[in-house]
Amino acid sequence: MKLHQSKIIYIVVLTFALALGMVSYLSLNPSVADAPSRPKLGGDFSIPTADGVFNLQDYRNKVVVLYFGYASCPDVCPTALALLGNALKKLPPSSSTQIQPVFISLDPERDTLDKIALYGKYFYPSMISGTDEEKVIDKIVRQYGAFYSYSIQDDSAIGYSVDHTSRLYLIDKKGVLVDTIQHNDIQKDVGQKMLKLTL
Repeated sequence: MKLHQSKIIYIVVLTFALALGMVSYLSLNPSVADAPSRPKLGGDFSIPTADGVFNLQDYRNKVVVLYFGYASCPDVCPTALALLGNALKKLPPSSSTQIQPVFISLDPERDTLDKIALYGKYFYPSMISGTDEEKVIDKIVRQYGAFYSYSIQDDSAIGYSVDHTSRLYLIDKKGVLVDTIQHNDIQKDVGQKMLKLTL
């Protein structure tokens, strides 16, 4: 009888200890649902172009594909933009006409609006290209979770280069950033993902 009572007491004490431990754990580790939500990336922005100001909110009926780079970029920018342009050309007109590619230069000192307008259209005729002063660019870059920095090139004729994120940002017809495509995946994924957003 005493042995039976001892077992009961042991179980009660153990259960209480486990319950107390669980309460302590939950108080120190709130659930994901209770945790503050992270700020969402993306959102409206405006950027000057050679043809006037581009406002993302004016393109609610279009899929916008955004890329950050600069015209003097020796490799990743022309590669990414060429892959985007080629993918757009392969889409049926019913889809490609619903897509607006946008290029934002991170190098306003060298990239005039006229210069980058020609640069963007080289890769795709309807590409819109814009840039602005550094504080405006910084705001848009932060909005989309991108990155860039200047790197002095003492032994180069260009003077400096711009290290930057090479990624496509896919914005749906409601103006919401719904996907990103890293540089190495552009050729494989961009056509299919753009097509899906137009259907």
